[in-house]
Amino acid sequence: MVERRGRRGRRGGWARGLIVLLAAAGACGCLGPRAVKFSRLRYNEAYRDTNDEQLLLNIVRLRYADSPVFIDLPNITSQFEVAGSGNYQGGYGLQFPGRTSLGVGGVTARDTPTLSYHPREGREIARALLTPLSADFFSLVTLGANIEQLLMLTINDFNDVRNATQATVLSPRTPDDNARFREGAQLLASLIERDAMELLIGTTEDDEDSSEAVPSSSVRGTDLLNAAKDGYVFRSRGQNKVTLVKRERGLILKVRPNYVNSPDLRRLAEIYRFAPGRRIYQVKSELSADATAREPGPLGEDGATIYINLRSVLQVLTFLSKGVCVPAEHVECGIAPTTRGPDGMPFDWTVVTRGFFFVHSDRHRPKRSEVAIQYRGYWFYIAPNDVSSRASLAILEMLFALEESEEKPGGPLLTLPVGGG
Repeated sequence: MVERRGRRGRRGGWARGLIVLLAAAGACGCLGPRAVKFSRLRYNEAYRDTNDEQLLLNIVRLRYADSPVFIDLPNITSQFEVAGSGNYQGGYGLQFPGRTSLGVGGVTARDTPTLSYHPREGREIARALLTPLSADFFSLVTLGANIEQLLMLTINDFNDVRNATQATVLSPRTPDDNARFREGAQLLASLIERDAMELLIGTTEDDEDSSEAVPSSSVRGTDLLNAAKDGYVFRSRGQNKVTLVKRERGLILKVRPNYVNSPDLRRLAEIYRFAPGRRIYQVKSELSADATAREPGPLGEDGATIYINLRSVLQVLTFLSKGVCVPAEHVECGIAPTTRGPDGMPFDWTVVTRGFFFVHSDRHRPKRSEVAIQYRGYWFYIAPNDVSSRASLAILEMLFALEESEEKPGGPLLTLPVGGG
């Protein structure tokens, strides 16, 4: 009887020892998928948070007329090291027949990320920051960007109606405002939201012919192809005659037929100084060739074209920096640039970004904030319930992405292996 129990004890002990070893090996095998679930979203959150903090830090720097610095994180390589161990420490004794311990098993895991930092410098940062935005950024409207915020952030003037252009200067000498521009942006956004009009990338044709009428029979297939290459198209003018008409692809403002003569559209045309009563308006940059060659006089007189002056990313950043609430101490000490109003008092620049971007400041770290950074002895932060300021940061991030070079970074890479346990 004792011998039988001894054999059973040995078999049970070996089984328990095997369980320990299998458990350790199993833990190693399933840690890979678990590591992905545990780490991927954490890296995602950390990347987003530090991006927002870097943007806010540079906005605050510009409010103090300091240089912005951008450091990219193009690569995150994370290596997981897993080791498992187990041993059987059970035994058999006559005094304790059939009893054994489960043994000892252990699993150790280590995450060792390698971070590659790329400082933006030279032509790369100059191109991304200083190049005026193109009309492509209006594609953000279809991605859910608020059209009023987009207009307020990116346009310096709309048919010479100014959007506080002095706010894009690091240290402006005179106050500025954008009340008229803001009224137009709010009305334009309202009309677009009501589907009364649409701002989109499309193709338009000039009202005037670009050539004399010629017999349609004289136009060959090669003529059609050559005309298309140069941005022209043949149009019929009756009596078997055709002429060349210039076609352009760009930004257009399209008005729905039942809103062409509406009071709201007439008010918008009055604010932004263009002729009402049309269904299609071309929207062009003031840097375009026809804008610089036009006759002196009020913009928009031709009735079919609206001219806008688009900002660069650096101008957008500087404009947003005027929404930073500078501590009174820094105003009094002259640490932050100060603009004096007609009454000799410091001008409150936050009025030009009111309603869509505002940055608080405090001596102490805020208990609750959406994004916060420390600079010059103060904490600057966006309140957690300030959806508009968060949206402005998101728009700025997308604008920056649109202006980035598609080429691979050519500057130095700072690669840091980070040990973890």
